[in-house]
Amino acid sequence: MTVGKFVVGVVGMSALLWGGPLAASAHEMTERYIPVGQSPGLSGKYTVIGKIQTTNARDQTVAIVGTTRSWSAKVTEKTKIWLDRSKLRLTNLKGTFSDLRPGATVEVKPEGHLRGVFSGPAEWIKVQISASP
Repeated sequence: MTVGKFVVGVVGMSALLWGGPLAASAHEMTERYIPVGQSPGLSGKYTVIGKIQTTNARDQTVAIVGTTRSWSAKVTEKTKIWLDRSKLRLTNLKGTFSDLRPGATVEVKPEGHLRGVFSGPAEWIKVQISASP
């Protein structure tokens, strides 16, 4: 066995062993570019898709009404908010709490999910933008 093949083998095994965490972080990095409702393995199963019913800026909460469930999401400093502008054929942008407006279609991923029950604050929120302001 040559040194080159050994190095390639070690690097390949390292990628397989570390693939789980690396793959998860890669997914987190690209999640902002995936349109509302199209996150593979997440959308509808581990997320709530619906319309914002109300927001509370003082408590930093947002109430979402979906087709099968409703949920009140707590927005923290860790919560990522993205503006999904794919319907306008534009690049998605980073958003803020002020972008969360009643009537907007959103997809929310809570930090926790156990047996179909969502828990904890929102990990991320995507706001669908379908018309220019």
